[in-house]
Amino acid sequence: MNWYWRIFFTIALLIGWGILGYLFMNFTLDSPKRTEPVAIEIPSNTSLEQVGKILEEKKLIRRSYLFSFYVYLKDRTNLQAGNYLIEPNEDIDSMLEKFATGKENVVRVTIPEGWDATKIANRLDQVKEKFDKETFLSLLNSKQPKYNFELQISQNANRPYKLEGYLFPSTYDFPKDASEEEIINIMLGQFARHVEKMQIREQLESGKLGEFDMTLDKLVTVASLVERESKVEEEYPRIAGVIYNRLKSTDNQKLRIDATFLYITQLKDEWKNVPFHQLKYKEHPYNTYIVKGLPPGPIANPGEQALKAALNPEHHKYEYYVTTGDGTGTHYFAETYSEHNQNVKLSNANEQRRKKES
Repeated sequence: MNWYWRIFFTIALLIGWGILGYLFMNFTLDSPKRTEPVAIEIPSNTSLEQVGKILEEKKLIRRSYLFSFYVYLKDRTNLQAGNYLIEPNEDIDSMLEKFATGKENVVRVTIPEGWDATKIANRLDQVKEKFDKETFLSLLNSKQPKYNFELQISQNANRPYKLEGYLFPSTYDFPKDASEEEIINIMLGQFARHVEKMQIREQLESGKLGEFDMTLDKLVTVASLVERESKVEEEYPRIAGVIYNRLKSTDNQKLRIDATFLYITQLKDEWKNVPFHQLKYKEHPYNTYIVKGLPPGPIANPGEQALKAALNPEHHKYEYYVTTGDGTGTHYFAETYSEHNQNVKLSNANEQRRKKES
């Protein structure tokens, strides 16, 4: 009888230790409770150890060093590369099921700085199934506000898209089944987080740029001009300084920013084939060669560096700039129109020289 009891207790002990080990493994691996989905990418040829580190960095598991052992234990070693969205209620087993089947549930798309709403809509239409770009663009004017800043955006009827400027450029992992409105709100949420991180609202409320009666909407408009006028981030604060100098000019100075009337060609099909030099004389609220002051709204969706430049412009007396024409994307700056004309000649000479050398 003693022999049977010994076998019984041994088996019970092994089962008990197994259960405790399994519970410990799950507790050690599983992350604390999450309230938001987490997007991850598993690149091709990623080892189990590397996958574990990715999950630990994203706070999806507690201990990456146990991950490989657990995967072997569960016979889930055939993890597939891809982009995945992990929901707040998913545990380690649910994640492994997703990785093993390779069913990607997100669409990864990069929205560069300076793209306008139309270009963003076209890009999403290319990469996402069941996406309607007309619905997307329409919602930029009609959707119900989710964030407080949306309530403070100008209601100017001349704006083609109310939310132009607020679709923050970034690399996104959109859920495959996300609606057009959900995509917009995800991008607006990214904008809201950057505004909070940069303390833009607090700085404006404390009187920064007060001489321009600056609001968040006006700041985003200036940032969009900066983003479209220069390709070199180091120049952003200087470009912003020129814009502010022109805005406070006492001699009826207009912004005369080429990017504003080029934006018009996105809105009016009949203007797309109009010669560049003729566009300057077309009557339109966004044509800053005709209308004084800022355009009715942003002409693109600026990134963090352009927003920083608009908030912290370089202080100088420049009122003019022209591309250097040497292929670097940089500009010559001038305080007077006479100096500017000299820079234009130099720019043209550089352009001609570059063409001959190419």
